[in-house]
Amino acid sequence: MIKIGRVVVSLEMREVYQEGRLLQVGSRAFDILELLIRAEGKTVTKDEILQHVWPNSVVEENNIHVQLSALRKIFGAGSQVIRTISGRGYRLTIPTDAAELPHLRGAVAASHASSVRPSGLPVCHTPLIGREAAIADVTCALKGTPIVTLLGSGGIGKTQLAIAVARSIEAASEWEVCFITLASVSGVQSVINKVAEALGVGPAGADVPLQALVDATRERKLLVLLDNCEHVIESAATICELLVQASADLRILATSREPLRTRDEKFYWVAPLETPDVGASRQTILDCSAVRMFLAQMTALNTSVENDLGSIEMVATICRRLDGVPLALELAASRVAVFGIRKLLAELDNRFQFLTGGRRTAPPRQQTLEGALDWSYQLLSATERTVLHRLSVFPARFSVEAACAVAACGRLTRNDVTDAIVGLASKCFLMTTFDSKTKEYFLLETTREYALRKLYESDEADQVLTRKATCHAPAYEQPYGRVFGAPASGAGLAMEAVASR
Repeated sequence: MIKIGRVVVSLEMREVYQEGRLLQVGSRAFDILELLIRAEGKTVTKDEILQHVWPNSVVEENNIHVQLSALRKIFGAGSQVIRTISGRGYRLTIPTDAAELPHLRGAVAASHASSVRPSGLPVCHTPLIGREAAIADVTCALKGTPIVTLLGSGGIGKTQLAIAVARSIEAASEWEVCFITLASVSGVQSVINKVAEALGVGPAGADVPLQALVDATRERKLLVLLDNCEHVIESAATICELLVQASADLRILATSREPLRTRDEKFYWVAPLETPDVGASRQTILDCSAVRMFLAQMTALNTSVENDLGSIEMVATICRRLDGVPLALELAASRVAVFGIRKLLAELDNRFQFLTGGRRTAPPRQQTLEGALDWSYQLLSATERTVLHRLSVFPARFSVEAACAVAACGRLTRNDVTDAIVGLASKCFLMTTFDSKTKEYFLLETTREYALRKLYESDEADQVLTRKATCHAPAYEQPYGRVFGAPASGAGLAMEAVASR
């Protein structure tokens, strides 16, 4: 414990007390206070503060003034505890007294269950390519709604986008940010305990009552990044709704492969990166975000592609065939480093066997292309799986009528098929387009290849292909369109259901 006038600071617990009362101090303000304390009365420059508090961000000097203003209110508006040294920086003017304060021990223990000590954001050492507009859109959305859910298929980059948004908010405001991944938990109590652990609520390893979690986050300016919600979707939805109802200053940014479907939730569809059209010029190809990411990954692996037009066009083809999905591009780049660009292009028809060998430290679902799809596929109902298999016979866009003509057979009625289409669209297996008056659907190429393999593993492939051959319902030649609820860029916000009948 360190005493500064009437204020007591615990650097270890990151807590500030005044006359035995726990004060609410933002994480940025505390970082500056800690830096000033450790300077032991010496002047701390503005550059030192920026480097210590915002190490991976470019922020305006005004952010320092905001945090210092919050600290000065703690010490008293007219006090000179923190003095500005003109042209140089800031320093503490009252000597700090490191002392054991036994009378506060009880207060620390009693407040432990209700104190919030958010976990930091993971540090990203590689730039996020092609998501500038998405970061701005999601950041803006969080100002007006308590819950925003980033939706998208596996490997589309939801987590990295969420981290970038959270870092942007953290750098520009006094909000505390907490990153929580739910990938390894199951069941509502496990979710509650995971969130409680990250927020520092309750003793470690114990079951925490949901009300204790609600009380601990009340009236805190807190952004919770809840990652990988899809496999515990109902539990996550329940907890999120209760938390935001209890606190007007709480925001939740969730990532999932389907919406939480809570009150006041906005959805943001994370689109694939932009891919070049067939026949695009060399410069147009190089300007596409999928190509830029692919080349950046290769550069990170000390590999390069020849600068001639033929090689650049091969890169464009790879990016198109991998749907502009960041995980697929990352895996592909690692294979180019070993086998070369021509070999990779030749092996794309065998992509699930070829695109393996992701980062050793990544979860299994992110180490192979097939693993990413397996994770989502396991969350589908039996009917959704069957309909997905049957829809894989469409190489391009198709209508609901065409889908029913092919998939409504055996024990599946037209209503079963339309219900499954709603589910598949909400879980980001089916893409939806607004390019005509009639809503149309399509599968990304990798998703279609995956589902087609499942169809051929079943005993109904011949029957479904025969129905497709005799189907007179309209289908379309263009395989790609706008993602449902999205502008032309392929991403967007919506307050509606993901798909309608």
